[in-house]
Amino acid sequence: MKYFILMIQFFTTIPLKTSIEIKEEDFSKGLPYFPLVGLIIGLFNYIIFHISTFINIEFLSVVFWILANIIITGGLHLDGLADTCDGLLSSRNKEKMLEIMKDSRIGTNGVLAIIMDLLIKLGLMISLPANLRPLAIISSVVLGKTIMLVLIYTTPYGRKNGIGGLFYKGISKISVAIGSMIGVIIIIAIHSLKIIPILLLCIVPIAFYRKFVINKIGGITGDTLGAANELAEILFLFYIIVFERVGLL
Repeated sequence: MKYFILMIQFFTTIPLKTSIEIKEEDFSKGLPYFPLVGLIIGLFNYIIFHISTFINIEFLSVVFWILANIIITGGLHLDGLADTCDGLLSSRNKEKMLEIMKDSRIGTNGVLAIIMDLLIKLGLMISLPANLRPLAIISSVVLGKTIMLVLIYTTPYGRKNGIGGLFYKGISKISVAIGSMIGVIIIIAIHSLKIIPILLLCIVPIAFYRKFVINKIGGITGDTLGAANELAEILFLFYIIVFERVGLL
Protein backbone atom coordinates (compact mmCIF):
# COMPACT_ATOMS: atom_id res chain seq x y z
CA MET A 1 0.00 0.00 0.00
CA LYS A 2 2.91 2.36 0.75
CA TYR A 3 4.23 2.16 -2.80
CA PHE A 4 0.75 2.58 -4.28
CA ILE A 5 0.23 5.76 -2.24
CA LEU A 6 3.64 7.00 -3.35
CA MET A 7 2.70 6.56 -7.01
CA ILE A 8 -0.61 8.36 -6.49
CA GLN A 9 1.22 11.25 -4.85
CA PHE A 10 3.78 11.34 -7.65
CA PHE A 11 1.43 11.20 -10.64
CA THR A 12 -1.67 12.99 -9.37
CA THR A 13 -2.80 16.02 -7.42
CA ILE A 14 -5.05 13.91 -5.17
CA PRO A 15 -4.59 15.41 -1.68
CA LEU A 16 -3.72 12.30 0.33
CA LYS A 17 -3.07 13.28 3.94
CA THR A 18 -0.89 10.25 4.51
CA SER A 19 2.67 10.81 5.64
CA ILE A 20 5.00 8.01 4.57
CA GLU A 21 8.73 7.59 4.86
CA ILE A 22 10.22 7.49 1.37
CA LYS A 23 13.48 5.99 0.20
CA GLU A 24 14.87 6.29 -3.31
CA GLU A 25 14.43 2.57 -3.99
CA ASP A 26 10.72 2.85 -3.12
CA PHE A 27 10.02 4.42 -6.51
CA SER A 28 11.03 1.30 -8.46
CA LYS A 29 8.91 -0.78 -6.09
CA GLY A 30 5.96 1.36 -7.14
CA LEU A 31 6.28 0.36 -10.81
CA PRO A 32 3.60 -2.38 -10.69
CA TYR A 33 1.08 0.24 -9.57
CA PHE A 34 1.45 2.43 -12.67
CA PRO A 35 -1.64 0.96 -14.42
CA LEU A 36 -3.71 1.22 -11.22
CA VAL A 37 -2.84 4.91 -10.93
CA GLY A 38 -3.86 5.21 -14.57
CA LEU A 39 -7.17 3.54 -13.70
CA ILE A 40 -7.81 6.06 -10.92
CA ILE A 41 -7.05 8.97 -13.24
CA GLY A 42 -9.21 7.46 -15.96
CA LEU A 43 -12.16 6.94 -13.61
CA PHE A 44 -11.91 10.54 -12.41
CA ASN A 45 -11.85 11.76 -16.01
CA TYR A 46 -14.85 9.61 -16.85
CA ILE A 47 -16.87 10.82 -13.86
CA ILE A 48 -16.30 14.46 -14.83
CA PHE A 49 -17.09 13.66 -18.46
CA HIS A 50 -20.28 11.79 -17.50
CA ILE A 51 -21.50 14.60 -15.26
CA SER A 52 -20.84 17.16 -18.00
CA THR A 53 -22.94 15.18 -20.50
CA PHE A 54 -26.06 16.37 -18.65
CA ILE A 55 -25.33 19.79 -20.14
CA ASN A 56 -26.14 18.07 -23.43
CA ILE A 57 -23.41 19.88 -25.37
CA GLU A 58 -21.04 17.30 -26.86
CA PHE A 59 -18.13 19.64 -27.48
CA LEU A 60 -18.25 21.03 -23.95
CA SER A 61 -18.32 17.54 -22.42
CA VAL A 62 -15.12 16.63 -24.27
CA VAL A 63 -13.51 19.88 -23.12
CA PHE A 64 -14.39 19.03 -19.52
CA TRP A 65 -12.79 15.60 -20.02
CA ILE A 66 -9.55 17.24 -21.11
CA LEU A 67 -9.75 19.73 -18.24
CA ALA A 68 -10.36 16.93 -15.72
CA ASN A 69 -7.22 15.14 -16.86
CA ILE A 70 -5.15 18.31 -16.55
CA ILE A 71 -6.50 18.96 -13.06
CA ILE A 72 -5.87 15.48 -11.63
CA THR A 73 -2.40 15.16 -13.16
CA GLY A 74 -1.37 18.77 -12.69
CA GLY A 75 -0.46 18.78 -16.38
CA LEU A 76 2.55 16.59 -15.52
CA HIS A 77 2.78 14.77 -18.84
CA LEU A 78 1.90 17.85 -20.89
CA ASP A 79 4.87 19.55 -19.28
CA GLY A 80 7.02 16.56 -20.23
CA LEU A 81 5.72 16.70 -23.79
CA ALA A 82 6.54 20.40 -24.07
CA ASP A 83 10.05 19.98 -22.65
CA THR A 84 10.68 16.99 -24.91
CA CYS A 85 9.70 18.87 -28.04
CA ASP A 86 11.68 21.96 -27.01
CA GLY A 87 14.78 19.85 -26.46
CA LEU A 88 14.69 17.09 -29.05
CA LEU A 89 13.52 19.33 -31.89
CA SER A 90 16.11 22.03 -31.19
CA SER A 91 18.79 20.54 -33.52
CA ARG A 92 21.44 20.89 -30.78
CA ASN A 93 23.87 18.38 -29.30
CA LYS A 94 22.88 15.96 -26.55
CA GLU A 95 24.09 18.09 -23.65
CA LYS A 96 22.30 21.18 -24.91
CA MET A 97 19.08 19.25 -25.53
CA LEU A 98 19.10 17.95 -21.96
CA GLU A 99 19.79 21.45 -20.69
CA ILE A 100 16.85 22.85 -22.67
CA MET A 101 14.55 20.12 -21.38
CA LYS A 102 15.55 20.92 -17.81
CA ASP A 103 14.78 24.62 -18.27
CA SER A 104 11.48 25.53 -16.60
CA ARG A 105 10.71 27.99 -19.40
CA ILE A 106 8.67 26.75 -22.34
CA GLY A 107 9.63 27.42 -25.96
CA THR A 108 7.73 27.64 -29.23
CA ASN A 109 7.98 23.92 -29.95
CA GLY A 110 6.64 23.14 -26.50
CA VAL A 111 3.67 25.48 -26.85
CA LEU A 112 2.80 24.07 -30.26
CA ALA A 113 3.13 20.51 -28.96
CA ILE A 114 0.66 21.12 -26.13
CA ILE A 115 -1.80 22.86 -28.43
CA MET A 116 -1.65 20.06 -31.01
CA ASP A 117 -1.89 17.38 -28.31
CA LEU A 118 -5.07 18.86 -26.87
CA LEU A 119 -6.59 19.56 -30.29
CA ILE A 120 -5.91 16.03 -31.52
CA LYS A 121 -7.42 14.53 -28.37
CA LEU A 122 -10.42 16.82 -28.72
CA GLY A 123 -10.92 15.77 -32.34
CA LEU A 124 -10.45 12.07 -31.63
CA MET A 125 -12.89 12.01 -28.73
CA ILE A 126 -15.55 13.86 -30.70
CA SER A 127 -15.04 11.39 -33.56
CA LEU A 128 -15.56 8.41 -31.25
CA PRO A 129 -19.05 6.90 -31.09
CA ALA A 130 -20.78 7.87 -27.84
CA ASN A 131 -20.93 4.26 -26.60
CA LEU A 132 -17.14 3.87 -26.83
CA ARG A 133 -16.14 7.12 -25.15
CA PRO A 134 -16.44 6.00 -21.51
CA LEU A 135 -14.31 2.92 -22.19
CA ALA A 136 -11.72 4.87 -24.18
CA ILE A 137 -11.46 7.60 -21.55
CA ILE A 138 -10.52 5.10 -18.86
CA SER A 139 -8.39 2.60 -20.78
CA SER A 140 -6.33 5.17 -22.73
CA VAL A 141 -4.83 6.43 -19.47
CA VAL A 142 -4.16 2.89 -18.25
CA LEU A 143 -2.32 2.18 -21.49
CA GLY A 144 -0.28 5.37 -21.19
CA LYS A 145 0.99 4.37 -17.75
CA THR A 146 1.67 0.80 -18.90
CA ILE A 147 3.73 2.07 -21.83
CA MET A 148 5.75 4.24 -19.45
CA LEU A 149 6.41 1.21 -17.29
CA VAL A 150 7.70 -0.84 -20.24
CA LEU A 151 9.87 2.01 -21.51
CA ILE A 152 11.52 2.42 -18.12
CA TYR A 153 12.54 -1.24 -18.12
CA THR A 154 13.64 -1.48 -21.77
CA THR A 155 15.44 1.85 -22.15
CA PRO A 156 18.49 3.27 -20.37
CA TYR A 157 18.15 6.50 -18.44
CA GLY A 158 19.39 9.49 -20.42
CA ARG A 159 20.62 11.73 -17.58
CA LYS A 160 23.35 11.39 -15.00
CA ASN A 161 20.77 12.31 -12.37
CA GLY A 162 17.14 13.35 -12.35
CA ILE A 163 13.73 12.52 -10.92
CA GLY A 164 13.04 9.91 -13.59
CA GLY A 165 16.18 8.08 -12.57
CA LEU A 166 14.58 7.19 -9.23
CA PHE A 167 12.54 4.49 -10.98
CA TYR A 168 15.73 2.74 -12.10
CA LYS A 169 17.10 2.07 -8.61
CA GLY A 170 16.25 -1.49 -7.69
CA ILE A 171 14.08 -2.11 -10.76
CA SER A 172 13.21 -5.78 -11.32
CA LYS A 173 11.85 -7.80 -14.22
CA ILE A 174 9.15 -9.29 -11.99
CA SER A 175 7.73 -5.89 -10.94
CA VAL A 176 7.63 -4.72 -14.55
CA ALA A 177 6.02 -7.97 -15.71
CA ILE A 178 3.37 -7.75 -12.98
CA GLY A 179 2.63 -4.11 -13.76
CA SER A 180 2.41 -4.75 -17.50
CA MET A 181 0.10 -7.72 -16.93
CA ILE A 182 -2.14 -5.66 -14.67
CA GLY A 183 -2.37 -2.95 -17.32
CA VAL A 184 -3.28 -5.38 -20.10
CA ILE A 185 -5.83 -7.20 -17.93
CA ILE A 186 -7.53 -3.93 -16.96
CA ILE A 187 -7.81 -2.81 -20.58
CA ILE A 188 -9.12 -6.19 -21.76
CA ALA A 189 -11.62 -6.24 -18.87
CA ILE A 190 -12.86 -2.78 -19.86
CA HIS A 191 -13.23 -3.73 -23.51
CA SER A 192 -12.77 -7.37 -24.60
CA LEU A 193 -10.16 -9.55 -26.27
CA LYS A 194 -10.85 -7.60 -29.46
CA ILE A 195 -8.72 -4.79 -28.03
CA ILE A 196 -5.51 -6.86 -28.20
CA PRO A 197 -4.68 -5.97 -31.85
CA ILE A 198 -4.98 -2.29 -30.94
CA LEU A 199 -2.57 -2.73 -28.04
CA LEU A 200 -0.08 -4.42 -30.36
CA LEU A 201 -0.43 -1.69 -32.96
CA CYS A 202 0.27 0.97 -30.34
CA ILE A 203 3.63 -0.65 -29.64
CA VAL A 204 4.97 -0.02 -33.16
CA PRO A 205 4.97 3.83 -33.13
CA ILE A 206 6.14 3.79 -29.51
CA ALA A 207 9.11 1.64 -30.56
CA PHE A 208 10.02 4.19 -33.25
CA TYR A 209 9.64 6.98 -30.69
CA ARG A 210 11.94 5.09 -28.31
CA LYS A 211 14.58 4.73 -31.02
CA PHE A 212 14.27 8.42 -31.89
CA VAL A 213 14.81 9.48 -28.28
CA ILE A 214 17.80 7.15 -27.84
CA ASN A 215 19.39 8.50 -31.02
CA LYS A 216 18.96 12.05 -29.73
CA ILE A 217 19.96 11.84 -26.07
CA GLY A 218 21.05 8.25 -25.46
CA GLY A 219 18.08 7.23 -23.31
CA ILE A 220 14.81 8.33 -21.79
CA THR A 221 14.10 10.97 -19.16
CA GLY A 222 11.07 11.87 -17.10
CA ASP A 223 10.08 14.36 -19.79
CA THR A 224 10.30 11.87 -22.66
CA LEU A 225 8.28 9.38 -20.59
CA GLY A 226 5.58 12.01 -20.19
CA ALA A 227 5.60 12.58 -23.94
CA ALA A 228 5.34 8.82 -24.50
CA ASN A 229 2.27 8.74 -22.26
CA GLU A 230 0.59 11.43 -24.38
CA LEU A 231 1.54 9.63 -27.61
CA ALA A 232 0.19 6.32 -26.33
CA GLU A 233 -3.16 7.85 -25.36
CA ILE A 234 -3.53 9.48 -28.78
CA LEU A 235 -2.59 6.29 -30.63
CA PHE A 236 -5.08 4.27 -28.60
CA LEU A 237 -7.95 6.65 -29.34
CA PHE A 238 -7.00 6.78 -33.03
CA TYR A 239 -6.89 3.00 -33.45
CA ILE A 240 -10.22 2.57 -31.67
CA ILE A 241 -11.81 4.93 -34.19
CA VAL A 242 -10.22 3.06 -37.11
CA PHE A 243 -11.23 -0.38 -35.82
CA GLU A 244 -14.77 0.81 -35.10
CA ARG A 245 -15.12 2.28 -38.60
CA VAL A 246 -14.07 -0.99 -40.26
CA GLY A 247 -16.33 -3.05 -37.99
CA LEU A 248 -13.67 -4.74 -35.86
CA LEU A 249 -15.01 -3.39 -32.55
